[in-house]
Amino acid sequence: MFKLLLVAGGGFVSNFAIQIAAGVLIVRMVNGPGTRWLARKRLSGAIKTLSAVSFSLLLTFFIQIAIWAGIFRALHQFDDMETAVYHSAVNFATLGYGDIVMQAPWRILGPLEAICGNLTLGIAVGVLVSALRVIQGTEH
Repeated sequence: MFKLLLVAGGGFVSNFAIQIAAGVLIVRMVNGPGTRWLARKRLSGAIKTLSAVSFSLLLTFFIQIAIWAGIFRALHQFDDMETAVYHSAVNFATLGYGDIVMQAPWRILGPLEAICGNLTLGIAVGVLVSALRVIQGTEH
């Protein structure tokens, strides 16, 4: 049980560190004087800014999914990385297909990754809202 908690804790800490660091960097980027001016003055600037923010957040999700997939592979739950990434993406997005299940006692990592995915998606929504507020001119 201790090893399970240690593994899950490592996944959580690494995911949150990535999401929070990326969120701070993205918000700082959007708040930069050049970006802020461009995003507010032109529709194309707003589109480019929100596209860059969305792409950056999507990249962080892929990294987090890959981390969980690496954990699953290190635990010898999957024979290949493709299956581990698929299983991780399904968990992270809380789709829960159930077509692939890990062995006991590691199967609890699936729902724990889903919780982690929900929480980091919440952070991402906050980053998007912050970017929208900068574009609208209601945040500096």
